[in-house]
Amino acid sequence: MLATNDETNPLLGLREVEVIAPGVYTIGLQGNSLAVETGQGLLVVDSGPAPRLVRPVLDRLRAHTDKPVRWIVYSHGHLGYNYGVPGFLQAAEERGEARPTVIAHENVERRYRRYLETAGLQNHINARQFRRPIEDFPPVPPLTFPDQTYAESLTLDSTGRTVRLLWAPSETDDVTAVWLPQERILYASAAVINGIPNIGTPMRTMRDTVRWADTLDRLAALDPAIVIPEFGPVLRDGAAEQLTATAAALRWLRRAVVERLNRGMGVDDLVHDIDYPAELFDVPWMRENYGHREFIVRDIVRSETGWWDGNPTTLHPSPPAVAAAARADAITDKQAVLDHAARLRDAGRVQEALHVIDLLALAPGGDPHVAQARKLKADLCALRRKDAPSYVSRSCYGTSQ
Repeated sequence: MLATNDETNPLLGLREVEVIAPGVYTIGLQGNSLAVETGQGLLVVDSGPAPRLVRPVLDRLRAHTDKPVRWIVYSHGHLGYNYGVPGFLQAAEERGEARPTVIAHENVERRYRRYLETAGLQNHINARQFRRPIEDFPPVPPLTFPDQTYAESLTLDSTGRTVRLLWAPSETDDVTAVWLPQERILYASAAVINGIPNIGTPMRTMRDTVRWADTLDRLAALDPAIVIPEFGPVLRDGAAEQLTATAAALRWLRRAVVERLNRGMGVDDLVHDIDYPAELFDVPWMRENYGHREFIVRDIVRSETGWWDGNPTTLHPSPPAVAAAARADAITDKQAVLDHAARLRDAGRVQEALHVIDLLALAPGGDPHVAQARKLKADLCALRRKDAPSYVSRSCYGTSQ
């Protein structure tokens, strides 16, 4: 979900055309964005983060096919994935072709309205998650609402190749997968990302773990020979098995969390109590390269409980700065706190050092000990960032104080 026009966008693909099968290409405008030849023209999935990136991709695609773009399909409604639509519309006009029809799941329209309402919030989240200045993000997202929507599935009117759009709720409730039944090729969209499912991302709204597992099972039941994930290498051998294995891991995780909730465990204890079966989680497609298993645990807890952590102090807390100042004022030997946090750091107990240093680092004002605490906290966050496998975790450490 990167809302920037910068070409350093980490979610962009290689912007090279890869032939998956005759008439089926990935084009790299956003991850493995897709182009499919049909009798009526090209179907393109995801137009990318900026109109100016469209022309070079189309030029490379024209080396393989000169068909006009007939449809632009949104894989899902996250910001940045389809800011490039005006580039396709302009290219069609210049070639004297009909305007492409923009298609999305019906829930995209509701998401887009919410993003317009919360544009400032989305920019603050994206600036932190993608480590970019907030000025890189447009104050009002340049959204193109779809011309046509569907609910469960839509078979496009074409000749020579059947193309079916399938609702595949997973990372969002508006995901569209593309199924080519004759070739048994599945563009799995945001349901498959070449890593552990992106559930529970710290700054995002809740995602439904069981719904995601249900979607993976439904997609696997199609028995695809080729699965094109949103990001990462195309899956050819055992593609369906990978989908079902991921679904099984998500279902196992929900059972593990619920069993501990039923015993009265709180989320922070629960996160550290789970032993993850290697056969489900220590596999290549469950790498924590973007999401993290602990994020999923917290999202499952959030789906079944409220916001309160059970500590009476946090039920009606003081403003953060007031509470932090009170804690700092209660410490008569602030240097001892600094020294103890440094000893924990030097012993490799970096997370424990963070807990200790927050006794001072969160306090307002210019007290010299507080200033030292803030600097030490920044150093501790840099150490945590270095060891974190998840891109999102690294971003949170890198943009924290």
